[in-house]
Amino acid sequence: MATLKTIFGSVAALALLGGGLTMTATLYAPAAQAQASTSKAVVDAAIARGEVGEQINGYLAVVDGKSPEQKVRDSVADINIQRKAVYTELSAAQNVQPAVVATLTGEKQIQKARPGTYVKDTSGVWKKK
Repeated sequence: MATLKTIFGSVAALALLGGGLTMTATLYAPAAQAQASTSKAVVDAAIARGEVGEQINGYLAVVDGKSPEQKVRDSVADINIQRKAVYTELSAAQNVQPAVVATLTGEKQIQKARPGTYVKDTSGVWKKK
């Protein structure tokens, strides 16, 4: 994780020095931008029920052992497609791999997750926050 933060710091510094887009201003916006769809309400309700959670990789997933309705699964897939598009766009603008943007955003999403919701961190295990 220290490596990702080092990359983030380096990219942000270069962007500021170069006068280009700043990664710091836009890095944490991808998840919010990607969720600007009707799927958000469905997923938010599933998160509150403990069926869906945020992962360190920047994507949503069904919590192990849960069996949400197909509508929930479709909404998760829709949001993840939107997130991937945003991560790809931001990474191209900042000349970093999409996984770097996704992981940094995943860290932020896990930090923002409400108590009682499920998150999957670097351990790879779902945990109730």
